[in-house]
Amino acid sequence: MRKNLLALAVTLACFSQPLFANDDPGVIDNITLFARTGYHHPKISNQKLHELQAMLHKEAPNLNTAVINKVATSLKCATEYNVDHNTILTVIDYSLPSSEKRLWIFDLHANKLLFNTYVSHGIKSGELLSTYFSNINNSKASSIGVYKTEKSYYGREGLSLRLAGLDRNFNDNASSRAVVMHGGWYVNEHFIKKYGRAGRSWGCPALPLNLYEPIINTIKNNSLMVIYYPSDTWFVKSKFLNCDIKPPMLAFNSPDMSTLPNVKADESRDDILFADINKNNQREENEPIAVMKADRYEQLFHNKAPLTRMLRRQIKQEEYIALNVSEFASLSQAEDKHNLNDVFFVIPVIVMSHGYYETQMHLVDMGKIQNVTTNAASPDSKKHYPGYTVYFDKKAAVKLTASNRFIRWLGL
Repeated sequence: MRKNLLALAVTLACFSQPLFANDDPGVIDNITLFARTGYHHPKISNQKLHELQAMLHKEAPNLNTAVINKVATSLKCATEYNVDHNTILTVIDYSLPSSEKRLWIFDLHANKLLFNTYVSHGIKSGELLSTYFSNINNSKASSIGVYKTEKSYYGREGLSLRLAGLDRNFNDNASSRAVVMHGGWYVNEHFIKKYGRAGRSWGCPALPLNLYEPIINTIKNNSLMVIYYPSDTWFVKSKFLNCDIKPPMLAFNSPDMSTLPNVKADESRDDILFADINKNNQREENEPIAVMKADRYEQLFHNKAPLTRMLRRQIKQEEYIALNVSEFASLSQAEDKHNLNDVFFVIPVIVMSHGYYETQMHLVDMGKIQNVTTNAASPDSKKHYPGYTVYFDKKAAVKLTASNRFIRWLGL
């Protein structure tokens, strides 16, 4: 079986020396001849495809047969197109919810599964399920298709891995979009079990913090990654799924499939409250927002903490939720004002880490809330929400104003 997988798993660069101690020299010589004379790799036989599929089934019984078939076809086409790659294969199945382990990494040399874990999708691709994908810059959505891994580096998320999208119109803007693999505290199993799903990235496949470093160090430098979703458009248009179709250019160059396949995730946002220090009714970066610890939020409001209003950074390993207008109103209007002591104010602080700028969340010490008064709604407010004046024991009183504008460090 190893000999049969050789043409699938190795790269042109690897042909100069055998990968397996027991390889038949004749097999290596024949493959070397194809490489040196400029011929394409020989086609992968159906038998070899069946053997690869059988190995994937055996090592990853929870991996869907439809995914396995498309992955096998992608490897076959990558070989026929002389795509330089090594023997490590990563598979992500975005048809599964983020609460399930939907990433697999295989060693095609040893015919074994190395990792099976959770992975995030983009914040604009959906919540629990991913239903929308994009190849457009700043879309904050995931991209499907065939990738090749490049070099690792240390960025604002720690050890990270650059990804090169090979699928034209589906993921070939990955580099310009800065889509990389990195770790995320919001992908840890504890977070997923607690909140029901993983948090979301801005399009990067983020990994659990306890696994991202060994995974990146395993798959970096020239391995293949196939990110799957049952998209008819991808099935028909991707050159990595249609290398047997002639002429191939007929399918691959027609129209741009930069977004697919369904409806973009809802972008509506609850109005959250911020301290209008500049007194202009517009939130600015130096103006803190009102938040509460996620655990305390669930206790007080008897609801699951809304991840769409969770800070993207923890504070001392605790999650915080931005309060909306109705939640703050219920606290301020209650006879017992004691729960107002659970309201905090946070601002983003930019720090240098590993040569990159990183956003951290810092609590602003305003002191304890002594009193809250309700202000009339601003006449130019579309939703006519009232504002609040909050009086503290340490700081001067501030006006709280509602805003639903996008905040880059808010929402998972």
